Amino acid sequence: MTTSRTQPPSTDLVGRYLQAVGFWLPRAQKQDILAEISEDLHSQIEDRESDLGRAMTESEVSDLLKQRGRPILVAGQFLPQRSLIGPALYPIYVLVLKIVALCYVIPWLLVWFGIMLFHRTQMAAHLSSEMHSLGTLWTIVFTQFGIITLVFAAIDRVSIKTPCVSDWDPRKLPKLKVETHTKRRMNALAGLVFGIFGLLWLLAIPNYPFLIIGPAAYFLKAAPIWHVVYWPIVALSIASLFEAVFVIVRPQLTWFPPTFRIATTLLSAWIVNALLHTQTYVLPANRDVAGLAGILNICILVCAGIWAVCLVVGLVIYIWRAVREIRRTVQPATPHLA
Repeated sequence: MTTSRTQPPSTDLVGRYLQAVGFWLPRAQKQDILAEISEDLHSQIEDRESDLGRAMTESEVSDLLKQRGRPILVAGQFLPQRSLIGPALYPIYVLVLKIVALCYVIPWLLVWFGIMLFHRTQMAAHLSSEMHSLGTLWTIVFTQFGIITLVFAAIDRVSIKTPCVSDWDPRKLPKLKVETHTKRRMNALAGLVFGIFGLLWLLAIPNYPFLIIGPAAYFLKAAPIWHVVYWPIVALSIASLFEAVFVIVRPQLTWFPPTFRIATTLLSAWIVNALLHTQTYVLPANRDVAGLAGILNICILVCAGIWAVCLVVGLVIYIWRAVREIRRTVQPATPHLA
């Protein structure tokens, strides 16, 4: 939600400035650093207004922030100093490395992990013979990261004194976005609506398998493992509805969603564990489609392996978010920026 137009310019501009600085800060120290910068800026504004005998105008607040420096440079002052890449570009450098890791390295590792799950099967043995070694991946990773590092180091050497570093307008910063109860309720309401449709779809699958595997339902049938995990999957769907309803009723309890998702992630882990302990998920109605059933079983097993990795990552994230929100509730600092 954007701030009201009736809000004092000092509060609006400072909030937008802090939001821009916070984008480049590590999450662990973000709130503490923003609290320190906020206190310093408001102290300067109060002293200036005391000298003027009136409230500062938007233009005067903008000049004050401009003297403070670009948000990325201010954020860089609180980050570990690097001799190769200075504080002006270091946050962007880290962001680019994360994007490369997320879009290339992690998907590559997930595919490799899925293939390793089939090491005992003939198809997996054929594929793993080409991808068994991670040497190729690490070579590519080091090459990409090395090139990115050299490019940023070169840019840092030639751009420190360019006019763009100091020539900027704080009034052009993005509007302040603060996560509100209304926004949480609207997101939860949307999740509730889609969750109801998802639950109805799940409940219809036993009688209408066409809904999940399409025309293949005429010559393939579900293996016994699905009778074991079906109702836990339904329970997960119901749990998501409960979470949405709770957020609609009590949106101020920001610690509840990540805490609740720790429990649902553990239930999901049990389901995945059951799926990984079997390699048969669909059965052929006749021998003519046995090959198709085998391919589909392999695909489902790969997806289960990838799901397992995602659950581990998700569990770590939810635990971290739960701890962060509980600490914020007990010791509130700066406003929670969306």
